[in-house]
Amino acid sequence: MSLCSKKKADIEKIKHYFIVNPTAGKGLRGKFVKNTIIPACKAAKIDYEIYYTKAAGDGQQFVKEIAKKGDPVRFYACGGDGTLYEVVNGAYGYPNAQIAAVPLGSGNDWIKIFGDIEVFHDIEGQINGIPLVIDCIQAGDEIAINQASMGFDADACAVQGEMKKLPGAAGHVSYFLGGLYCMFTKVKNDFDIEIDGVKYEGPFVFAAGCNSRWYGSGIKVAPFADITDHKLDFVLMKRKQPWIIMFFIMLLDWQNNKDTHVHYKHCEYIRGKKMTVRDRQERNHYTNIDGECHRTNEITIELAEKPLTFIVPKKSTYFEDIESGKISGEIKIDEKKYTLKRGLF
Repeated sequence: MSLCSKKKADIEKIKHYFIVNPTAGKGLRGKFVKNTIIPACKAAKIDYEIYYTKAAGDGQQFVKEIAKKGDPVRFYACGGDGTLYEVVNGAYGYPNAQIAAVPLGSGNDWIKIFGDIEVFHDIEGQINGIPLVIDCIQAGDEIAINQASMGFDADACAVQGEMKKLPGAAGHVSYFLGGLYCMFTKVKNDFDIEIDGVKYEGPFVFAAGCNSRWYGSGIKVAPFADITDHKLDFVLMKRKQPWIIMFFIMLLDWQNNKDTHVHYKHCEYIRGKKMTVRDRQERNHYTNIDGECHRTNEITIELAEKPLTFIVPKKSTYFEDIESGKISGEIKIDEKKYTLKRGLF
């Protein structure tokens, strides 16, 4: 049997489930499913089912019930970050389950390392995609594949939902407005932080544990993260400067996606496996776990024990970018280039 024939046979053995959030994307129920997903599935002659989620948590429960039966299955998260979060947490721990993303929300940070959003909207290319074993993050009893954090950025994520109600405030704009709101009250946190047994002194703006590179609808918080290296990249933003300087860094430099924040002396960039963040006064703060926000005074963010299998779309340039070195996990801190800014910030 040829490789192509074997791959086709393997695809035909898998039951494909499209987990659709009917509230994500404009005209999703009437257009994308009908005009894109269904025709692609019929053309590929695969065994498929479309499941519309009914409420928060419903998608996770549905995925888990199917996955635990043990049959080879693939779940496509059709929606935003919340839908992907539910599919990930439902499928985690079941080696027979694969996950894929059909981004139809406003964030879509996880997919950025694989290429443009168009390659994920090519459902035929998804069906014929390449399985990639990826690392996961354990944050309490939750699983993330992108990032988990506590502090300013989690606060901004928590309030950006309200910002979306404003006219024209969608995608990155809502995160920017959320960040602007939190700049006045949420940029100094008295945390105790420990990473792999090493303690770090604050105060801190935030602490993030990253498996991939982007969050906040396009902010490249961990520019060197590698989703397959069995480690996490921890980014600690310290509050060592006056408020106006932090404003410059976080809302001008950082929001413009220049990635230079990691070169400044206020930023600690550590590669490791486990980070614990706790508030010294036991005050509750928001945490952000792949877009899901909760309040707590302590969180442990660590490399999860088990991986997941993610489907890389056929037209993605991810593997070519790895081969060419365009995507590299090497940490490159350029202290000389940013000497002046390191002195100030």
